[in-house]
Amino acid sequence: MFNTYLKKNLNVLSKDKQKDVENILVQPRYIPYNDRPTTNHIHIDSFLMSQGVKDCMTWRGIALGKSVYDFALIPMMIWEIQPASILEIGSGEGASAIWMADLCKSYELSTKVYSMDIEPPRIHIREHERVTFFQGDSREINNKFDVENLPHPWIILEDAHIEVNRVMEYFEKHMHIGDYMIIEDTRGRLQTKLEVPSTLHVDAYYCDYFGRNATSAMNTILCKRNV
Repeated sequence: MFNTYLKKNLNVLSKDKQKDVENILVQPRYIPYNDRPTTNHIHIDSFLMSQGVKDCMTWRGIALGKSVYDFALIPMMIWEIQPASILEIGSGEGASAIWMADLCKSYELSTKVYSMDIEPPRIHIREHERVTFFQGDSREINNKFDVENLPHPWIILEDAHIEVNRVMEYFEKHMHIGDYMIIEDTRGRLQTKLEVPSTLHVDAYYCDYFGRNATSAMNTILCKRNV
């Protein structure tokens, strides 16, 4: 096993932080949302700079809009989950969907990415063989994705922040056990307004990979565990 900086220098941490690390190492992987701590090991200063200071992190020259933590986590998740379909709500400038499609191609997966936005991106590489951008509104989520026919496993990324509870409730009904939903940018006020279905559990392995809730998806990397 590769020795990380942390393993070689655990004693450098304060006693409280050492205890946090010990708890992370022994906690169950899947935890009900309401049982999770709302603390975060990433200081707000570091978190706010995690997409870039001078410019936003890019993919293929297009603003990606991911934190450095999520930029590391999502490739590992894709490799483990091997999704057949990735569903994205909120396309931004389109880089996120293209990045995930490129990752899947590099992993030799046949994954297709479906990305919805009220104003789909207009970019010169929009015509990507694995990506479908289309117009849609989260307030009308019920008829936007072909949930009956899209192959599983799924990874769903919610990054529009509109009717989030309704979006979760809708997709949860169509998710299979082992499918994932990631609600991005939940650090802050959105965290207190979420009504996470009881069938969706927090994947603490990824949420706490770089420390407690060291991700933009604070307690909202969710896996369907039961029906």
